[in-house]
Amino acid sequence: MDYARVFAMSAAGMTVERTRVEVAAANLAHAQSAHHPAAAGYQPLRVVTQPLPAFADLLETSVPTAILEPQSVAPRLVQEPGHPLANEQGFVAYPGVDPATEMVSLMTAMRSYEANVAAMNTARTLAMKTLEIGRAG
Repeated sequence: MDYARVFAMSAAGMTVERTRVEVAAANLAHAQSAHHPAAAGYQPLRVVTQPLPAFADLLETSVPTAILEPQSVAPRLVQEPGHPLANEQGFVAYPGVDPATEMVSLMTAMRSYEANVAAMNTARTLAMKTLEIGRAG
């Protein structure tokens, strides 16, 4: 078995999940960044992974990759007449970030990252046991 390939798959999975965490954190960080309703403000991002082939082809093909795509979400309008960025009706635009969705994305990405770490550690342990068996024989 090619352990380098197994390690590469786990590492690629960890990279994708790290990207998910970073994007969710950026979306949450910009959730309260106000802008004038007529101006373009922060557009929330999402991570899209490329589909993987069937399991039989998995060890012979490329590792998963992630693409960042802007979400087409309407800004959240809040009535704040005294705000310097308010329009004539007193509305200020905030990015259409849903904090609950972003928190779920954070938790899911963290759990997936942990699963990839566990898979890598298991593969490492198996490789070490294989070397020990080979050395003893």
